[in-house]
Amino acid sequence: MLSQIKRRTFIKGLLASLGTALWPTLGRAAAQPYQRLVVLGDPHLPVRVYHHPERAEQELIKAAKNALIDDINGWDDVAAVIVVGDLVEQRAVDAEYAYISKYFARLSKPLWVINGNHEFRYEDKPNEKGKPIVAGPEVWQRKLTRFQAFWQLPSRWYTKEVAGYHLVFLSTEGPENTQLGPEQLAWFQDDLAAHRAQTTLVFFHGPLMNTLLNYNKSVNTVRATAQPEKALAQILADNPQVRLWVSGHTHTPATNYSYAADGINRFSDTLVDIHNADLDRKHIWTNSLYLFDDHIAVRTYDHFTHDWLPEFDRQYVR
Repeated sequence: MLSQIKRRTFIKGLLASLGTALWPTLGRAAAQPYQRLVVLGDPHLPVRVYHHPERAEQELIKAAKNALIDDINGWDDVAAVIVVGDLVEQRAVDAEYAYISKYFARLSKPLWVINGNHEFRYEDKPNEKGKPIVAGPEVWQRKLTRFQAFWQLPSRWYTKEVAGYHLVFLSTEGPENTQLGPEQLAWFQDDLAAHRAQTTLVFFHGPLMNTLLNYNKSVNTVRATAQPEKALAQILADNPQVRLWVSGHTHTPATNYSYAADGINRFSDTLVDIHNADLDRKHIWTNSLYLFDDHIAVRTYDHFTHDWLPEFDRQYVR
């Protein structure tokens, strides 16, 4: 691991010294040769009080999240913003949805969303320590229905067409944190089969198994990865047009070595998982996906330092 960290430090310095020489000048939206999608990992709005009990820290985190909207509104080449689940703080209650409504009302870009586990899995009231309580299927269905209605979605799983790319948005629905039910799984299989000629990107709350290092006891477990694992692996093997699986859930920060390490993030020869850090922190990072005619570029922006991180620049053939 030490040699890997030294290599990463060397590459970071090299790319920083090259500056923007390896990246073309990006024009305004009218002339740009790409479509840019900004991905937001788990926002947990307004802030997870259970994890950040100090009021001063909560205010700093909320300020960082507000500044994030200002940053995105200042980018004139953004086609859409995509949130990969866990928009709510913890339990998907009225106060959380009210804050979400005001927060995203400030965003001047199109917004596409999917739900995470916190949108449906928990009772309205926490336990005596403030921790969420796992609910039963009736609560899950009620909260999933509310999510769909709140965002005015024709279905919790849906597709978009962008610049000839096929984008698939999936919904976790239990019983595991990040699991597709039988109906959705069949729909996913049929949809991919009908779009084999199109390069496809999939957006889902949970990452694919073994696309991160085992840096804690929760990573690469059933509760932390896209399920059902074997069924999804077979569907993806049958559909090599899927180039990116874009996920959140693990809260993996950009400081983690496996956040953007292709050899670790790669699920197969043709598919890589793009992990996105959560927003529930003072130091926020976001990924932008640039969809070109012949390739996809992925870049990471540091909203704390207001810098691009060239050591995380990645390109994938369309």
